[in-house]
Amino acid sequence: MTLRGAGHSCDGQTVTAGELLVTYAPDTAAAQVRDLGQGLFEVPAGMSWHRLERYLHHRGRAAPVLPNYLHMSVGGTLSVGGAGVDSARYGMQVDHVERVQLIDGTGSSRWCSRHDHPELFRFALGGLGMAGLIERVVLRTVPHHRYIHVHHARHATLTELAEHTEQIAQRDDVDIYRASLRRGRLASITGWRGSESTRCHAEKCVTLPNLPHAGDIDVAETHAPASDQVQLWTDYVVPAGRFAPMLAAVEALLHREPLNRVHMMLYILILRRPLDATPFAFIPVRTAPVSIGLGVYTSFNKDPAVAAAIRAVFRGLLERCCDLGGRPYLYGANDLDDSLANRLYGAELVRLAQLRSLHRLEHVNAHLPLVRAGRVADPSAKRHPQDWEYECAGTRPI
Repeated sequence: MTLRGAGHSCDGQTVTAGELLVTYAPDTAAAQVRDLGQGLFEVPAGMSWHRLERYLHHRGRAAPVLPNYLHMSVGGTLSVGGAGVDSARYGMQVDHVERVQLIDGTGSSRWCSRHDHPELFRFALGGLGMAGLIERVVLRTVPHHRYIHVHHARHATLTELAEHTEQIAQRDDVDIYRASLRRGRLASITGWRGSESTRCHAEKCVTLPNLPHAGDIDVAETHAPASDQVQLWTDYVVPAGRFAPMLAAVEALLHREPLNRVHMMLYILILRRPLDATPFAFIPVRTAPVSIGLGVYTSFNKDPAVAAAIRAVFRGLLERCCDLGGRPYLYGANDLDDSLANRLYGAELVRLAQLRSLHRLEHVNAHLPLVRAGRVADPSAKRHPQDWEYECAGTRPI
């Protein structure tokens, strides 16, 4: 059984052959949103962020963090962590989940939070569906501001861009940040939200309606690539203060085979997580309060040799990321063999295997590399009847 949200995924994560594919029905989701008061909203996991944000804006609220492509599902992005330009202020999307309703391998459903089934909560969010299907979530929201004030900057070199990004990462007054290398142009945006339409006085600063991300360019294209095109991308996240050597590792490859023959884009975000953030098992941010993410996106004509070479480049960059104390964002083309997975996640893999056995999830998303690595780390993981009875207390069958 393979789980997926809107079907927008990388490297076959939500592709299945000869198995049951479980997906959402987003057209029915809007009617199921519940306003719980105090800025909390209960949301079906199949709803798109686009529809949810429109719904919230009519009520004067907004999601703290949005992905750059809003037509992905709420459950889909929460299953990988969720990041965007707002992460400079609010961290990851999972940091704003009050509780989550999970369906386990028996079809039973339970609500999980920091206080109720906290281990499942910690493994499910950012867990690629390995700890169960996200059915519903309760999200914390923030006030919606009508305007966003955006400062645009150009940068002459990647070194200059790295220094600029590190400087912004040290500030705590920035609401949004994004930088990119796209079509040979190095640029960044820094933004602040507010209700005044005249706040922006700085040079190259514009005030835009916050609709959201008006004037911003989505990383994800809204159309499918041509049949002879291949897209491979991945993201790496390192602690602030260590971004320059990570970007330098990419720069050293820009004029070498195969990156010099493919269309490539770099995408950079700042992630400032709350001080009391839950230590989710598999998200790319460890204990650093501020981190910087670097996405490497490639597009090229279908050629197995080029694809293999790019995967080798990605593997080298992943090793460098790990050396700098970082992690990959699991939504991407990451060559996570058992050894590297154990280096990154260690005891979490053992506990993942135990939880999957405990909740009868061995048949769910079993093709994912971390599931395989968990089986290798603890091949004897078994269900413990007493634990099962304890975990199932208060659940309801569906």
